Amino acid sequence: MKKFHLLLPILCLVLFTIEVWSADKIALTIKASGETSLKRAEATEFKPNIKPGTSLFDQDHIKTGKDGYAALVFLDDKSQIKIRENSEMVISGTRTEEAISKTISMQIGSLKAEVSPQRKGDFIIATPTSVASVKGTIFWVKSNPITGDVFYGLSGSIEVRNIESGSVVVVGANQTGTSTPDGQIGVEQTQEGSTPVDQEEEPNNVLRFQLQNNQGDRKEIKVEYK
Repeated sequence: MKKFHLLLPILCLVLFTIEVWSADKIALTIKASGETSLKRAEATEFKPNIKPGTSLFDQDHIKTGKDGYAALVFLDDKSQIKIRENSEMVISGTRTEEAISKTISMQIGSLKAEVSPQRKGDFIIATPTSVASVKGTIFWVKSNPITGDVFYGLSGSIEVRNIESGSVVVVGANQTGTSTPDGQIGVEQTQEGSTPVDQEEEPNNVLRFQLQNNQGDRKEIKVEYK
C-alpha cells in the first residue's frame, strides 16, 4: 500500500505529460513513399523514411526527394495535404479548444490541398513569394523561390497576396493564379491539360501501419476510416 501511494504521484505525472503531449499533436501522416524525411522542431537533423501513422506537431519540417510523396491529415477537420516529390515545407498549427489554425510554409515544391470549410481558425499557405488564405477548397500549389508560384483552383476559391507588391487576387475553380518575386500577380482560366495530375491509387481514408516483431519480420496493417 505504501509503495502504491509513492507510485501514484509519479503515475499522475506521467499521465499528465502524455495528455499534454497528445494535445500538441496537430496532424497525422496517412501515406508516405519514396524518399522522405522529417525534422522535429527541437531537432537539428532530418530523419529519413517517414512512416504512415506518424504524429505531426507544430513546426515539424518535411522534405521529399525525387520520388518522394507524403500525405497528412489534420486532426480537427480532416483537411488533407498531399506533398509531391522534391518539396520542402514546415507544418505549423496553433490549437484552440475548437480548432487548429494551420500554416504550411513552403520553401519549394508542390502540394495538393483538400481543405475543409474553416469555421474556426485559419488555413494559410505561405511561400517565399506569396501568402494564400484558404477557407474551404481543393487546389494545387507549385512554388519555386526563383520563378514564383502557380495556384491551380479545382473547387472553392483561394485569396492570394503577393508579398513584394501587396496585390491580391482570388483564384476560383478552373482558374490559375500566378505570383512572381518581382511583385507581379494575376489570374486566368486554366488551360486544358496544365493542371497537375493526382496519381494516387488508394482512397484518402486509408492508414497503413508497419509492424515488426523481434525476429525482424514485417507486417503491414491497412485501416480505413470515415
